[in-house]
Amino acid sequence: MALPCARAEKAEDTSALFSAWQESSSSSATRSPKPLSLTAENTTIITQKEIESLNAHTLADVLATIPGIQTQNYGAAGGLTSASIQSARNYHALVMVDGIPLNNLSENFSDVAMVPARIIERIEVVKGAASSAWGQALGGVINVITKTPDQRKIGGVATSSYGEGATADSSIELSGTVDRLGYYFSGGYLGFKNIPQHITTDSNNVYAKLTYDLSDQGQVWGTFSHSHGNRTNLYIPRSDWDLREEQKTTYIYASLGMRRKLSDSLELEISGRHAYRNFDTVDTNISDGLPWSWSSQPRLLTKERVYGASAKLIWRESNNLLVVGGDFEHVKLSANGTYDYPLTPVSRSEDRWGFFLNDTYTIGDLAVTVGARFDRPKTTSDQFSPSLGVTYKLSETTLLRGYTARGYSLWALTFDDTPAEKVWTSQIGIETTAVPYLWQKLTLFRNQMWSFTTWNDSAGIYESDRRMALGVEYEIRTTPVFNTSIGAGYTFTDTELSKNHDYESGVPRHTVQVSLRYDDKTFRGVLTGRHIFWNTQPSSEPLYNGDYGGMIWDLHLGATLVKREERSLEVFFSGRNLFDGSQTPSNYCVYPGRWFEGGVRVRF
Repeated sequence: MALPCARAEKAEDTSALFSAWQESSSSSATRSPKPLSLTAENTTIITQKEIESLNAHTLADVLATIPGIQTQNYGAAGGLTSASIQSARNYHALVMVDGIPLNNLSENFSDVAMVPARIIERIEVVKGAASSAWGQALGGVINVITKTPDQRKIGGVATSSYGEGATADSSIELSGTVDRLGYYFSGGYLGFKNIPQHITTDSNNVYAKLTYDLSDQGQVWGTFSHSHGNRTNLYIPRSDWDLREEQKTTYIYASLGMRRKLSDSLELEISGRHAYRNFDTVDTNISDGLPWSWSSQPRLLTKERVYGASAKLIWRESNNLLVVGGDFEHVKLSANGTYDYPLTPVSRSEDRWGFFLNDTYTIGDLAVTVGARFDRPKTTSDQFSPSLGVTYKLSETTLLRGYTARGYSLWALTFDDTPAEKVWTSQIGIETTAVPYLWQKLTLFRNQMWSFTTWNDSAGIYESDRRMALGVEYEIRTTPVFNTSIGAGYTFTDTELSKNHDYESGVPRHTVQVSLRYDDKTFRGVLTGRHIFWNTQPSSEPLYNGDYGGMIWDLHLGATLVKREERSLEVFFSGRNLFDGSQTPSNYCVYPGRWFEGGVRVRF
């Protein structure tokens, strides 16, 4: 996929502040790195330095701070968390780590809390349909690129933190390069107890990456990841529900790839991947521990296996970047039931494949990108996804962007005849530093969906509808003054369903993210705040509506006590949800209250 093992650009000191198009940062929105100034898609880059400043435990902690993204935690620190982009549904976002899709087959969404933050070097977020490059990516792409090996023979990081509720996050990382062989190994444990009360999360993860540089500037790489978690997904102590849901999950991901130059302008990249996911979900009554009275099958066992391969050719000239390739996946799902039909065992496998082409051509200050992809997902009809994007450098300080594309998203593999949901997205935007000391980015978006599946409460059936989402996204940051900068993002989305000409309930309408950052290379601090307001469901009882208890404020502090070349000793502290706010789209999910933690990090 997108150069998962290419060496990252060392631009943290600048792009960490702005991710601006003038910086040396690049994106792989069209599956090959190119400057942000040539990237028409609405793209946000998050660097390793930003991630470390948040004292983040998982990918979910980082995504919650990115404008245009809405995360939904189902009730526990470190617990099951989904991510949406520009108010699309969570299964519309394609989440990848090192080019391996994490979206599961049984529900087609990704649990972003199962990705440890310590292994991440860079996150690229493409907002809006990206199907012309990536296949089913109706709402956008969250592309996680893990750390590349250190250039020294051996280096590493040891981190340990402890906090309220026996919260613990301990990990070790080893990284280095010997001759042409590079390595990165990481392992860790993450646990939360009683945040909030009665809810527990225990997980561990190991990750490994090996790279071998070829004599012709090419590279061979391999990655392996194993994660296991025991978590409480739901705890609803009501007389009419009386539900505790606990889940054991096991994820195994592996990939092997090669990239090599065929000529000065032409490059070939091929890769293979494997994914294994196992879910063991148990629902019981809180009151007596017996199988949950609502369920006829209180234990749900699900296994998923995916075997995939990708190949692409990259033609790179001074004014032209052409990428042509294809993807193949064999997917298999087996379960003793589904959430919707608990008495029906499921065993299903399919072969999916697709071909794509995109070309970025530059004429002076104008860059035009055209793309197209054909997919045969088998579980629904063939999909054709074209796109057209333009960037124009208006001045040395201002860039204009325009992008329009068709996209699609598949339903869970358990559904036989449900057609793919489709979207036509159009986004225009401006990014500028024309006002001194300010970086600003404004994007207007229009997402028109059809074959959009909604639940008819009165009829008790799923039915097809059309959905229109109109929105605006605004981001602003200041340049550092006395080592201090301020940032903010606001996303507004107005959604309307065609059949009743009413807004779609349970969808984020207002999303606000703010930050105050300080960093003098010895002491650092980040104060973040966020608020998400979901559309209410007037016909539903309060249990199914949201809880909007103000902003969620987190404070992260750090200090480097000792620093000798590549070695350092740091201490850090985080106060999370400082004012006991609550941000849940449904009241049956109890948002974690205020809690504190502190730790130490040793680099060697």
